[in-house]
Amino acid sequence: MLKIIKFEIGKQVKRKENLILFFMFLMPLLYSIGVYRNSNIITYNSSELVNGLSFAKDMFTFIYMAFIVYIILAINSSNILRGEIENDSISIMLTRINNRGRIYRAKLYTQIIYWTVITCLFVLFSIFCYYIFISKLKIASGSIVSKGWISDTLIIISLWSSYIFAISMVQSLSMNFKPFVSIGIFIIVFIILIYLKEFPKVQLVSPFYYLNKILNDWNTITFVKYMIINWGIIFLFSFLGIKKFKKSDL
Repeated sequence: MLKIIKFEIGKQVKRKENLILFFMFLMPLLYSIGVYRNSNIITYNSSELVNGLSFAKDMFTFIYMAFIVYIILAINSSNILRGEIENDSISIMLTRINNRGRIYRAKLYTQIIYWTVITCLFVLFSIFCYYIFISKLKIASGSIVSKGWISDTLIIISLWSSYIFAISMVQSLSMNFKPFVSIGIFIIVFIILIYLKEFPKVQLVSPFYYLNKILNDWNTITFVKYMIINWGIIFLFSFLGIKKFKKSDL
């Protein structure tokens, strides 16, 4: 499994759509410069003095609200296995590794590892931007973390998990549909799940209902509920994707 993952990571790094993910690093850079220069367009409002980790959390939240990263990850996930099936390059791997479940999981784990690395680099870069441009301003505490570091960390983990949801869902869908169809279905389902949070009782099945509550008013119980539902759906998508892949006529 590890050899497959190492090989897949090498391919992930070379994928052009993955390189586009680095555009998100412009957010903390431009935002921190705007705050530093006291821009009329960019403002930072907080009831408490901002620290490095809370700034990183806010920047990651802005990225989540922009939605574009979901699309980029969906494009990659829709092609990572389906693309190799369509161009028949998967047959080479199947002759060397006669275990489709292992291949499917390796490609899923590779995407999770890649996105985890990107997330960690984004958080570190945001803290760096905070230290360079914001830490000396009146709105800042000047510290990297504060007593609320646990909630800031768990919010970042919650947002990170929502992207794993997207990766797992689209890769599973790609076992049944063409790449762009998979992306389209994902967008529709994503919108439905977002709006489900507005309806009583039904909202309880939407992971984004809990994610929204975490972002607005964080608490441990909501975080646990969110992680159980979100990762439960992730494992379900993985199970369905593997099942379909094993039955595929390749």
